Amino acid sequence: MHYQVTEDEKRRAKTPHHIFNINVIITHLFGAMIILEIGETLELLLVPVVSSLVIYYLYNKTQSIKQHDTWFVASHWIQACRRGRILLFSYAIAIAMVAIYMLVDFIFPGGFSMNDFSTEGTQTNLGEVITLRFAAVVIFVAILITFMQTGIAVYDAGNGISNPAIAKIFPRDENANPEIGVGSDESKKESQAS
Repeated sequence: MHYQVTEDEKRRAKTPHHIFNINVIITHLFGAMIILEIGETLELLLVPVVSSLVIYYLYNKTQSIKQHDTWFVASHWIQACRRGRILLFSYAIAIAMVAIYMLVDFIFPGGFSMNDFSTEGTQTNLGEVITLRFAAVVIFVAILITFMQTGIAVYDAGNGISNPAIAKIFPRDENANPEIGVGSDESKKESQAS
């Protein structure tokens, strides 16, 4: 739905999406790559911790924006915050996968190991490698989806568009931005659906 907004409101509505995307790019792309190159596997836990702190900032700022800014700007902060929840949920799934593996490994130690064929006779724990890769895939899919959604939301914010379903979460009042109507790109979707 298109809303009557000022250029300043459009700029402010883009801000949470930019924060979210910068978080994803810096922590998950650059941070993870650097840690994998020079750090240990345990230091990879810094990536979701830092990302969760940024999402926590988005949540706190959203609460403030809902009280002190226009409905349109607040709706975009809410959208960014909800995408952060998707990312947090993917972290929880990944942590659960690793915890289940660790429990199985504790009960049946060494059951998923393979000889490295080295002169030292070391072994690779295949269960750990496989579990970590699958956990990473869960997070990667969540990042991919939310990154794409956020890119679309930046476009929408710049054109005065917001998801009208946000009104169920954050009801519009008499001071909310007036609705202009459905845009040409949205009317095509509605006419195809009917």
